[in-house]
Amino acid sequence: MLNIEIRFAMQGKEVSVDALVEAIVREVRASVREEINRILPMREQQDSDSLRRANSETPRQAVSVREAARLLSISPRTVDKYVALKAIPTVRVGRRVLIPMKNVSEIASKGISKKQIRNQLASASSSVRQ
Repeated sequence: MLNIEIRFAMQGKEVSVDALVEAIVREVRASVREEINRILPMREQQDSDSLRRANSETPRQAVSVREAARLLSISPRTVDKYVALKAIPTVRVGRRVLIPMKNVSEIASKGISKKQIRNQLASASSSVRQ
C-alpha cells in the first residue's frame, strides 16, 4: 500500500485544499474583472461612435412595438392594447408591426385621450354590427 501526503502552504502557513481553491478562484475573478474593465470602455466607446454615425446618417422612420414602449416609458403590452384599439396607427411590413416615429413623437407630446379610445371602440363595435 502506498500512502501519499500532500500539504498546501500559502504565505508560509499550511492551508486546506478548500482554502487553496478559494484563494485561486478569488485571484482568477480579480484578474478577469481587471481585463473586463480594461476592454469594456474601449468597446462601449466604439459602439457609441458607430451608433452615432448610424443615427446621424439615417433617421429612423418607424420602430417596433417594444422600442416604442421603451421610448414612451410604458409596457409593450400597453402599446399592443393601443394598437389593437387602433389608438396608435401602425404599419405592417410582412409579419412585423411598426409604429411610425411621427406617431410616437405625437403620442409623447399629446398622449392618448380616453375620448380617442372610446371613439375607436365605438367605431369598431358599429362595424361589427353591420
